[in-house]
Amino acid sequence: MGVVVTGGTGGIGRAVVRQYDGADVVCSYHEDADGAASLVDATDSSEGQTVAVELDVTDPDSVAQFAEKAEAALDSVDAVVHTVGIAEPALLEESTDEQFGRVLETNLTGTARVARAFLPALRESAGSLVVLSSVGGTAGTVDTSYAASKAGLHGLVRALAREVGPDGVRVNALAPGPVDTAMNDTIVEHLESTEFLGHENVDTHLPEYSCSPGEVARSVAYLVGSEFTHGEVHSVNGGMHFR
Repeated sequence: MGVVVTGGTGGIGRAVVRQYDGADVVCSYHEDADGAASLVDATDSSEGQTVAVELDVTDPDSVAQFAEKAEAALDSVDAVVHTVGIAEPALLEESTDEQFGRVLETNLTGTARVARAFLPALRESAGSLVVLSSVGGTAGTVDTSYAASKAGLHGLVRALAREVGPDGVRVNALAPGPVDTAMNDTIVEHLESTEFLGHENVDTHLPEYSCSPGEVARSVAYLVGSEFTHGEVHSVNGGMHFR
C-alpha cells in the first residue's frame, strides 16, 4: 500500500504516518528537516519504506514537485492524507487582510493544490483522499479565519466527491475537536485571552475534553479503508457539536 501524508512532522501527521507502519509512506515536512529525519528513522522498516520530502502548500511549484517525487517513490498512490494547516487566531476587528489571507491560502487553497496534483494517481489506484478539517468549520470555534477556511474545506470535499466519485476516487474530510497538539495550545491561549466563545466554552459530553493525535489517526485509517464512505465530513469531537 502506498500512502502520502502531508504535514508528517506535525502532531496529527506524525500519528498518521505511525498508523501506517509497514506500508510505503511518503510524508511531507516544511522547514523541520530534523523532525522529518527522526520520523523516517522511527518508521522505516523492512516491511515498508518511509520517505520525507519538503513541501510548501502555498507554492504551486513545490506542490507539483512533491507529487512527482511521491509518485516516483511509490508503486501506487492508494491514499493521500492531507493534514497541513495553520491557525493564526485573532478577532476579526484586530486581524489584517494578510493574516486572513495566509490562513485561507494554506488551509483551503493549499488543500485544493494538493488534491489537484494527486488526482491522476488516485484515479489509477481508485484510491482515497482524506483531508483534515476541524469542528471549527461547522461550529465556528477558534476564530473567523480558521473557521472560514475549514468551512470552505467542507464545500471543497463535497463538490470534489461528486466530481471524482464516478472515477472510483473516494473523498472525505475528518473534523476533530480539540486535539493534544502544539496548534491547539496556541488556539487555547488565544481563546483564554478574549471573550470569544471558542472550544473551551463548548462541552464534549464525554469526561475527556480533547483527544490524542492517535485517535485522529485511527479515524483517518477508517476513512481511508471504508469503501462506501464518500463525501463525508466525519466528526471526532466527543459530541462537542452534533449535526
